Amino acid sequence: MLPILDVEAAHINIDGLDRLGDFATTAPALMGELIGLVAVILIFGMPIIIVLAVLRHRARRQQMINDTVMKLAEKGQPIPPELFTEPAARPRSDLRRGIKLLTVGLAIMGFFFFQGDHDGMGIGFIPLAIGIGYLLSAHFDKDKPAP
Repeated sequence: MLPILDVEAAHINIDGLDRLGDFATTAPALMGELIGLVAVILIFGMPIIIVLAVLRHRARRQQMINDTVMKLAEKGQPIPPELFTEPAARPRSDLRRGIKLLTVGLAIMGFFFFQGDHDGMGIGFIPLAIGIGYLLSAHFDKDKPAP
């Protein structure tokens, strides 16, 4: 006889299907709690991860400098003092900061304008005003000699 027509093979085991319905109703609540837990862990854990990454980078950089100094000392080469100084930071530019904040403020205002939320456009005035302040500072400081 063909297995398709076999009545005994067509019998489906339905044990446990009643519990499947219970799982379907509790799974979204469980998933919501899991998402909340992960979000809290990430929010409070991310600053710690960033600090640890910066500290690891500095320690690794210092280890590389120490290895270089040891290799130079073994070969009897002079050790350049530039290895022990931090790289010079770029001089701060009020003009550059002003342009960035001005464009960020205009972008925020444009976003809220095109969304139709004209009340939200006021948020864009904050970086816009700070950017204008930096531009004015750059304009008035250009007459002063550089240190």
